[in-house]
Amino acid sequence: MIGFAWPVFGVVFLVLLCSTAWFAANVVQLFPVAVVFALLVGHCLAMTLESDLATRAAYFFKNGLPLIFYRRFALVYEPTSSNSPSSGEPANSATDKAAQCYGHPALLIGRRRVLFEAVDELYLTFLGTLEVRSFASCGLVFAKAEEAAASAVNRPDVLVRIPLSILDLKEQKDLVALFQKYRPGLTINDRLVDRLKSPIVKGQNLIQSLGAALLVFALCDVTFATFTWLEMLKGYYGAQLCMRHPDEATAFAPGSDPKARALELFDQAEQLRLHPSPVSWAYRALFANGNSQAQLLAIKAETLYRMGRKAEAVATLEEAMTAKTSGFKAKLQLVRYLAEDGENKKAQAILDEILEKHKDVLLPRVYSEALLLAEDEKAVPATYEKYLQVLDEEAFGSEPAWPPGGEKPIMEMWKRDDLTFLADRLLLKKNANPTKTINPANRASPALSPP
Repeated sequence: MIGFAWPVFGVVFLVLLCSTAWFAANVVQLFPVAVVFALLVGHCLAMTLESDLATRAAYFFKNGLPLIFYRRFALVYEPTSSNSPSSGEPANSATDKAAQCYGHPALLIGRRRVLFEAVDELYLTFLGTLEVRSFASCGLVFAKAEEAAASAVNRPDVLVRIPLSILDLKEQKDLVALFQKYRPGLTINDRLVDRLKSPIVKGQNLIQSLGAALLVFALCDVTFATFTWLEMLKGYYGAQLCMRHPDEATAFAPGSDPKARALELFDQAEQLRLHPSPVSWAYRALFANGNSQAQLLAIKAETLYRMGRKAEAVATLEEAMTAKTSGFKAKLQLVRYLAEDGENKKAQAILDEILEKHKDVLLPRVYSEALLLAEDEKAVPATYEKYLQVLDEEAFGSEPAWPPGGEKPIMEMWKRDDLTFLADRLLLKKNANPTKTINPANRASPALSPP
């Protein structure tokens, strides 16, 4: 049940992450409901896969065995005066009807019936699977077990494979004793003998219950941690939405003062980020690493920038760069903020650092061309030739390529902020050299402006 609850929780998390219908509620307070829902759905899935209908549907693949063992392992049919076919009592289920068709002791596993008297050997594999083997199924009859063991050519067929390890030790011993009761002289391998000789430890069921309880606690902890993360993201997103599109932020109730509501949402997100639950192991494991912290700081910086707190946004991005040294998306975000404030030299220094570590990327080079255009437009062709030479050495290779059509491409992800930053400087010529006059007609039609 717990195993099925985990993917159910994953689906719930993805639905929340990809939708906005829950924004009016505090999702952290709903994590117990999500856990109970995941466990209930997991229980229903386990019951369905164990059902007779699913067993019949998978008969071709499982040969009558259930897909999973959940609430029932096997039924033991021992004919007595009350349940023998001659008693005339009606059957209560399809399994009972199958059992009443014969008067021989049998083990009923799903839709598979194994007669005890047909079993010649029990073999416990290394993985804990019990193979029930028989010579009768292959047409051989031995008077003694020694003769059966001495037969090297005709080995017994496997009637059924039982996952013995899902039973506790007492139930395992009872099952083997049941086979031995109806089949005296049954052969069992040494591994199974050693298993049966193991003492039954008191409290073994309690230990297994504690293990299940630990898994439930882990599910609760992960649910709480991820829902806290969603609530933080919602706060930052709501603050940005109130500042950029207050008419669309109805779920956050911006009212007549969107800026005040944005500040309130930002403070709520910061409270969750700065004061996580000290007992949550999952939060530290999932979101206390450098990558997660850098991602969250980049979102915080974007929120601060939209709120007009540009100095704090720059400081936050510098903190994000120390949290995650690899990658350059946060650094490009910092370059944009610095360039907007006219700090082109600081922005170029960051770009030089990026290009030193990532020689086969295009986007930082285009950023450099855009900044250079504002300082010295005549120097752009020389830097373009230099960058193209580096890309030929590090990424493209020599051309023409062989075989034809095998040219190496550069695969990069550009965001809207990248396109806006570059178009403003390369096409619209905003923040470029102020001494140069720009045709207003060209500014209004960026698609027709010269690159």
